[in-house]
Amino acid sequence: MDLPPEVAGLLSAVTGSTWPESDEESMFRLAGEWTAMADELQPLIEQLQQAAGTVPANNAGADIDAFQTRWDAEESAARNLADAGDPSNVINIGLTVGAGLVLALKIQIIIQLVILAIQIAQAIAFAAVTFGASLAQIPIFKKIVGTIIDQLMEMATNRILNG
Repeated sequence: MDLPPEVAGLLSAVTGSTWPESDEESMFRLAGEWTAMADELQPLIEQLQQAAGTVPANNAGADIDAFQTRWDAEESAARNLADAGDPSNVINIGLTVGAGLVLALKIQIIIQLVILAIQIAQAIAFAAVTFGASLAQIPIFKKIVGTIIDQLMEMATNRILNG
């Protein structure tokens, strides 16, 4: 999501910061790719298990017993492959949550900047009636919105970094 041009200048004027560059759409897409990888891996693991199961079923001997022991071991290739699906889903969840936080932050920033624009417009509109006194509120409005945006950015950053 990009910042609408109507409010683009307000963000740097109010907070001195720039629009978050995080691309939530790419994060959502990447999360889906991790899930797809886990989904593709599962049938392959099942085929591998079936193929490996035919070895002891059709053969006998010390070498076959050693193969079976090795195949069933805690750190076997089969176990490692089977365990790859869960981390893929965890990465998917992390990316999805991160993308959601970025999107929520961007929406909140836009809302705050629109509120500020409305407040400034009102102050200007009432300038004649208040003999310019309403214009004195503009720096206060900017400071309040700047503080809110800084807090929103800090909250989103803390959520992402601290899970």
